[in-house]
Amino acid sequence: MIALGLGALLGLSISVGCGGTGNPFQTSGTGGGVPCGDTVCNPGAICDNGTCVCDTGLVTCQDGCVDLSSDPKNCGACGDACLDGQPCVSGNCGACPQGTVECPGACADLSNDPKHCGQCNRDCGNGTCTSGQCVCPQGQTFCNGGVGCVDLSSDPKACGQCDVTCGAGNCLSGQCQCLNNQVDCGPEIGCHDLSNDPLSCGQCGDICGLGTCVSGQCTCNQGTVYCGPNAGCVDLSSDRKHCGECGKDCDNNQTCVNGNCQG
Repeated sequence: MIALGLGALLGLSISVGCGGTGNPFQTSGTGGGVPCGDTVCNPGAICDNGTCVCDTGLVTCQDGCVDLSSDPKNCGACGDACLDGQPCVSGNCGACPQGTVECPGACADLSNDPKHCGQCNRDCGNGTCTSGQCVCPQGQTFCNGGVGCVDLSSDPKACGQCDVTCGAGNCLSGQCQCLNNQVDCGPEIGCHDLSNDPLSCGQCGDICGLGTCVSGQCTCNQGTVYCGPNAGCVDLSSDRKHCGECGKDCDNNQTCVNGNCQG
């Protein structure tokens, strides 16, 4: 009753919360989603006198308050993620668990991982991985190259046989059918609208890379340069095959940093 009387006397609105506008006497609160000053605290943050802060030993990342020494999604620095299944130890991504190998994006058990079946990047699609072999549902065939298990009679990624793609067209009874305004660019490319398809812009197989295709011409986004029909638009500051200038290829063990091959 005394607190309410004081609030009424001063003309202030005292409400449950954490540092919100019009709430000057509330100085602390915990948990993500708590109103704090003019913002809302991230998960794990504490509202202290209208400011979201993390506990000692934690830092503020996009995911909330994290321990950079052990968080696999923010290992050593915010946003530096380890592979799925890979631990973060003292701010460094550790070795993959026993029985798994390091594959792009994950520590994979090659004996049963449908994305890495028998070897890294062998994708079973909608099939299963058993003893390192892709097992497809009845009526489907396994195709390499990231295609996986498909119905060859109707799948545009593998139409009639594994190495035939319909591109942007349809697959009917194992035959590619191009749509209106599309051109059949052959079994390795398939159907494309040459006026606006960045994978075949103006001519079959001419790619736009990081750009877009407008009226059969590649239009590069800001910060990119057109390096020809086989490369399209590239970022010369970071592209290993076009580092600093079109066609300048870094060695296998090098990266492209600010237009210079390093490493």
